[in-house]
Amino acid sequence: MNTTTSPADLISSYAWAGFSGQPVTGEAAADHLTLALKILDRDGWVSRDTTPSTEPTALDDITSKSTFREMLYGLVSAVRELVSSDGDGITLDYAMLRASSEGSDSDARCAAEHCLQAILRARFGRSVTDWVSYSAWADRQGRTFDDVRELLIEAADLARTHGPTAQLPAPR
Repeated sequence: MNTTTSPADLISSYAWAGFSGQPVTGEAAADHLTLALKILDRDGWVSRDTTPSTEPTALDDITSKSTFREMLYGLVSAVRELVSSDGDGITLDYAMLRASSEGSDSDARCAAEHCLQAILRARFGRSVTDWVSYSAWADRQGRTFDDVRELLIEAADLARTHGPTAQLPAPR
């Protein structure tokens, strides 16, 4: 007896409506996933690292005797370090978000995220109503870029194969 459920069975019908409520084609969702992968290939991928760094930061110099100006400078420097694009790469979450502004849109991102979730539900034996987080999956210790790449490719294939093929007219 085969108890394996396919990802296509685990994607809900509402998955093909974007954040705006308008319909999204499978091709648009697949294109979004493909664009996110291209962005990761270009900018590099990093997992959100929850392990404390041993590298010194600007905050390390702040003590109870620090002036307000020193504290503010340390805080601004620390934030600048966190958000700087120093070539370390970006997370899967950020690549999905960036794809929305680099040729795709938020509605396609919404449908693409549902495809990622359906793949993960199938892998872990979850039902269509179970919540799974692709970003938590991508950030799990030991995850590799090859794992992330495989998930994006599989989700794009799911979208192309099982998503709607024609865009319905948008309600006015």
